Amino acid sequence: MEILDSKKFRTRAKGELFGGYLFYGEEEYLKRNSLSEARRSVFPDGPDSFNHIRLDAENFTTEALENAIMALPVFAEKKLIEIHSLNLSSMKDKATEELCNTLSLLEDSRDTVLILYTVPAEFDAGDVKKPSKQFKAISEVLTPVNFEKQSRDMLAKWVSRHFTHNKIVCNLDMSYALMDRCGTDMFNLVTETEKLSAYILSQGRDTLTREDIELLATKTKEIGAFDFSNAILARDTDKAFYILSSYEAEDKSGKEVNLTLGSLISIFKTLFRICVLAETGMGDRDIAKALKINEYRCSIYRRALGRRTSADIERILELCAEADRLLKSGSTNGYAVLSRLIIEASR
Repeated sequence: MEILDSKKFRTRAKGELFGGYLFYGEEEYLKRNSLSEARRSVFPDGPDSFNHIRLDAENFTTEALENAIMALPVFAEKKLIEIHSLNLSSMKDKATEELCNTLSLLEDSRDTVLILYTVPAEFDAGDVKKPSKQFKAISEVLTPVNFEKQSRDMLAKWVSRHFTHNKIVCNLDMSYALMDRCGTDMFNLVTETEKLSAYILSQGRDTLTREDIELLATKTKEIGAFDFSNAILARDTDKAFYILSSYEAEDKSGKEVNLTLGSLISIFKTLFRICVLAETGMGDRDIAKALKINEYRCSIYRRALGRRTSADIERILELCAEADRLLKSGSTNGYAVLSRLIIEASR
């Protein structure tokens, strides 16, 4: 089974698009962007109300879907069917089987493109190593397209490309600086990019500076893994517990606690390596080169370390390892384990 990403799907959409696709994953910006690409691929001359069929929770039935698939395009070569707001997570096995049987009709319908558009709250795909039963069933009849959250490094390059498109020079250091101020939401970053580009061009300049970001970019209260690790490093237990409670409030299933700890461990491992090299007298540039990370990002890590030594970070990593052992044993509440980690790491 081939699982496409957003880049592969957009490449396919530039050629001849046909058949059915399952859109899933967390990154809504890329998902919506790819949906627009699909619409342009099917309707290159603009919107076509006759051949653009949209089904959602209010009007969806397997009969309506079958009729949409079997209908011939009206004065056109193709038609596009979109399915939105279908709560697949609440579907029983029999209903999923009926859905898949109907979707299998696409095999004999080369004049149809179908997009089953899902959001995480409506569909549990599982993961790569253990996909959900429903994901495996639907992937037998639709090509899955996974829209993953982008890493900071990937987003930095993406931000730079957007500025380049607007004829503005933005190096990676400035991309990271913009994300540090505005967060990593792609919709928000597009807005900030357009605003900054317009301002810079109005000033007769062509290069983004840190002063531009501080003057115009909107600060966000986005809570991320870096904020959590920084609060622990600063021994700011109030902030650390506030962030942890925010994570817990959003995690209704309690399954995200392992991801939270995994992010912390990854950050503290990088901090430990940076700290060890810094204690030998190496500067940011040499450390960044040795660890193959961005120099600006390295300087952010160095500032976060404060007066913490490599021995301090090693102790925190040992606490993280103990927390990981407890989580894997399944013998206690995950967020209680992280609460204890905060207290012990702050001593």
